[in-house]
Amino acid sequence: MSNEADVSLSVRLSKLAADLGPSPSDEDSMQSPEAVLRSVAAFGDIARVSTQLQSQAVATAQASGLSWAKIGKVLGISRQAAQQRFDTRRTEAIQAMETMRIVGPVSRNEEVEQINAAGRQGWKLIRSLHGEHALELDDDTWEVTRVSIFSLRPLPAASDGWEAASTRFPDCFFIRKILN
Repeated sequence: MSNEADVSLSVRLSKLAADLGPSPSDEDSMQSPEAVLRSVAAFGDIARVSTQLQSQAVATAQASGLSWAKIGKVLGISRQAAQQRFDTRRTEAIQAMETMRIVGPVSRNEEVEQINAAGRQGWKLIRSLHGEHALELDDDTWEVTRVSIFSLRPLPAASDGWEAASTRFPDCFFIRKILN
């Protein structure tokens, strides 16, 4: 990225961090230690989510046939560094417990149907990876919908009961309780 693009992105992220916290009531409180700590926390959240999305984008790129060398070049690191950092076979496995369930391996074409079938049995979507989804046992029944960030379709509305559950680049998964 060019310096100009970096500055532009920095400004946009700074505005996002400011929007994530409560607004200060006056100019002096913007420089208070508490306001600075809120910014630190907001940037921590942005970095954590950004890292997760980057990992998902790399997994998508690799799954689509792009080489580790090309992925590494775009990131400014070696092929070996890219593979060590992002290879999904190296990521931690989700521990199976009585209250956890994995749906997968599953194709993109059938994942929503299978997650919804589990949701009707009281399983709530909590994490999505390529080819598998983690669900936890819940007292309610759930339905899920998937929206690609590349789609022109609007995101499901909170006013209709939808809440964001997980992301897996380029998809966002939303869930809502099924009212019986």
